[in-house]
Amino acid sequence: MISKLGLVALLLVLSGVVSCSPEESNSNNGNLNNVNNVNNVNNINNVNNVNNVNNVNNVNNTNNINPDADGDGVPDVTDNCPDVANPRQEDFDGDGQGDACTTQNGTVQEPFIIPVTNDGATYDDARDTTQSQSDVFDSYPPNALDESGPEYVYVFTLPRRMQVQAYIDLPEPDGVDIDLHLLSSLAPLSLISRSNNALMETLEPGTYFLVMDTYVSSGTPMPGPYGLHVRIRPWYEGTVADPIPVCAASVATPVPLPCVFVDERDTSTATSDVLDSYPPNATDESGPEFIYAFTLDQAAYVAAELIAPEPTGVDIDVHLLSSLSPVSLIQRDNNAVWTLLQPGTYYVVADTYQAMAGFYELTVSFRSAALEPETLFNDYILAAVDYIDANYRLLGYDSAVLTHDIDYGTYGTIVRSGEARTMCVAAVMEIILVAMELYEAETGDSTVWDYLPMRSFQYLGAGDLKAHLWVNYDIESGGSGDALRHFGMGMNVPFENLIPGSLINLNRTSGTGHAVVFIAFIDIQGNTYPTWNADVIGFKYYSSQGGYDVGSGGMDYRYAVFSDYGSPTMPYNRDLNIIYSTSQTYLNTGVMYMPDQWIDTARTLRGKKNGSGDVSVFDPVYFDGVTPGND
Repeated sequence: MISKLGLVALLLVLSGVVSCSPEESNSNNGNLNNVNNVNNVNNINNVNNVNNVNNVNNVNNTNNINPDADGDGVPDVTDNCPDVANPRQEDFDGDGQGDACTTQNGTVQEPFIIPVTNDGATYDDARDTTQSQSDVFDSYPPNALDESGPEYVYVFTLPRRMQVQAYIDLPEPDGVDIDLHLLSSLAPLSLISRSNNALMETLEPGTYFLVMDTYVSSGTPMPGPYGLHVRIRPWYEGTVADPIPVCAASVATPVPLPCVFVDERDTSTATSDVLDSYPPNATDESGPEFIYAFTLDQAAYVAAELIAPEPTGVDIDVHLLSSLSPVSLIQRDNNAVWTLLQPGTYYVVADTYQAMAGFYELTVSFRSAALEPETLFNDYILAAVDYIDANYRLLGYDSAVLTHDIDYGTYGTIVRSGEARTMCVAAVMEIILVAMELYEAETGDSTVWDYLPMRSFQYLGAGDLKAHLWVNYDIESGGSGDALRHFGMGMNVPFENLIPGSLINLNRTSGTGHAVVFIAFIDIQGNTYPTWNADVIGFKYYSSQGGYDVGSGGMDYRYAVFSDYGSPTMPYNRDLNIIYSTSQTYLNTGVMYMPDQWIDTARTLRGKKNGSGDVSVFDPVYFDGVTPGND
């Protein structure tokens, strides 16, 4: 037992009033040492406890100084919605309460808020008007259409002059018809623009409303689901000093790949008129122009195209430049340019021929030059070739469409037009459709059928893919490569860079042509290669050609030989006199991308609107099915 005197001494030592040397400590007996050790441990624990308290205090002090209950990085004292994370602090109506804390149910009183920053907005939403709480608008004067079904109301505020694009997913479900209405006021109604499915307007700073309303057809409301997409970007003057950035927030910011940029303007309103020609080209481009600019940090295939045909009395031409001062022209065309570009800054100028100013729709498409396999649809195209060759081979060639009926997802059936006979452009379309079927079967992704309406594969309007596959230079389509690029599903690629499963439209020295699927490169003996080499004299392909009778024509393989190489002997069916050219007009070559790489273009958005009359027809003389050297 420790005496009272010893206990006092021990406490003094532990309190630091009395110290002892190691020798003195060692002189203590073991029991006392044990007590000392226990007390030391307790003392340390006590100190730790104090530290823990201090730590808690530090936390409390921090919270007291700068509390942030929702953890969004904005202190509660300045957070306009302290209980809900909203790091950007959006407050469209400026009432001091953040949008995240504002009740939003799509009514006039509590509209859905589309947040817009100084850089614009990307906003996507999906609703069903059968669930709407609002049904107050029946029409939008001066438009008299019956929109008396339920609606959803959206609101947004623009901090500066901006371009606003809004569109819905198409096709809409059967029995559903939701229309878009852009307004500057709800009371009274002040309509800026309306559309069945897509609109684009340039608006001044202020607050605007977008109403998704249900159309009523002959007294029957057509409510249902819709997918809404809103894209808002700043307005730029499109001058040398203020060019329009393409696919990026600024000209200096590299374009992310892939990207498709859509714009529409009217050169009669352009403030720039400084470029009158583009040497060495001497065409008179003395009318007003809009200037676009972009920067690449990797090699890319780039296409800039204006929708053709243009409105009557309007003639806008497209120019691709590497410099504005001095003007350094890469390519120009009445409607479309395409090329491979290396990293750097470039310019697209939509300029007015002479005095023919007016409205245009521009699409600029960017795709990686690397052609990453995971982005390409080629494997499914090749699988479709194998499937068709096994089941529908050599059923005859004729001016008909499809060897068999094809279900277009749940939207209906595309019915063959003949008795299993088909011609070449239809053969390529059939291969694409079967590839889409195989893709859905393998991946379970049925959205492959949602990108284009079924009519796009049935009709020949300017907004239908089929019209572009059929080849029509009035709409700037020289073949499948152009067609797929026009609709954001593919890109032109030089012949030498093709990959098995790519697409080709060839021309012959005889004046005829053909649409085919590229299978391989060939040498003069007919040996095949998956990649180009110096011995290549042509290519192996798959399509429909030959005679009318079963067994003499239809889906089959051929070996195409460029005209420079004559008529080499091969133990295969040949196709001779093919024109080799780096021009996509004569040798149209391209790839198709995976569905997750499909991006809306101006033509896609047009095609998702109501269909137009036919602009293309099948040319049985040009596509005669004859492959010289075999048939």
